[in-house]
Amino acid sequence: MDSRAQSIGLRPHPAGDLLRGWRNRRAMSQADLAFEANISIKHLSHVETGKAAASREILLQLAAALGLSLRDRNALLEAGGFARQYGERDLSAPEVADAKRAIDLLLRRHEPFPAIVTDRQWNVLQANRAAARLMTLLLGPERMTRPLNHMRMFLAPDELRPFVENWPDVAAALMVRARHEAMAAPLDLALQSTWRELMRLPDVTTPQLNESEAPGPLCEVRLRKGDVSIGLIGAVLTLGTPQDVTLQELRVEMFMPADAASEAALVAFAAQDA
Repeated sequence: MDSRAQSIGLRPHPAGDLLRGWRNRRAMSQADLAFEANISIKHLSHVETGKAAASREILLQLAAALGLSLRDRNALLEAGGFARQYGERDLSAPEVADAKRAIDLLLRRHEPFPAIVTDRQWNVLQANRAAARLMTLLLGPERMTRPLNHMRMFLAPDELRPFVENWPDVAAALMVRARHEAMAAPLDLALQSTWRELMRLPDVTTPQLNESEAPGPLCEVRLRKGDVSIGLIGAVLTLGTPQDVTLQELRVEMFMPADAASEAALVAFAAQDA
């Protein structure tokens, strides 16, 4: 609570606390945020200290100016005493059928190269046949009967790690990305819990990263098991302008062969499975 609010006996408004926290994490002054949201600095100051309550429309303007996720926009609305605006539906829900069809098409068209779909905690929700083939080859069919987590698969000592030839570089790149996503969602308790689990894994180093810094492109992943050697380079796709929390948080991880030999190996695996 700032000294002025204390002097007049105000208790911080929950929405004000959230706004101030997000603004500080983005290194924005009250003047910066007020300008971006098209409101007065005085009004913003009163909202942050709890001297005045913000309308639903003002909270949404501030959320947009801060670039908040749909999950965080819902949290801000609830803190301000309003109902959530954005739904959070399962991928099997009829309301997201069009998006689900688009994702299915992406996965099929990426064959014979691996692609997976993950949620905000990096849990694998879907995998195309190429990804399933490769993971089965490396981890065994029994492991494929249990849930998979993209980060843990590469970082945990008992999953893909023994087959990653350049594991230190891959682990460093993945942890930078995980740290960036965790810092961007400090109120997401489920994501924060997963992040803490990753930090407790053996030999995994916690990266130092400011929220304003974006992670660099993922490095090449070199996989080897016996005589099989495959290099992959990943790209992460997100859905454009979704109006559903679940859809906004989905990540489509698409892996391309890093060289001609890797491409030939993936094509050969697909032919064997045809």
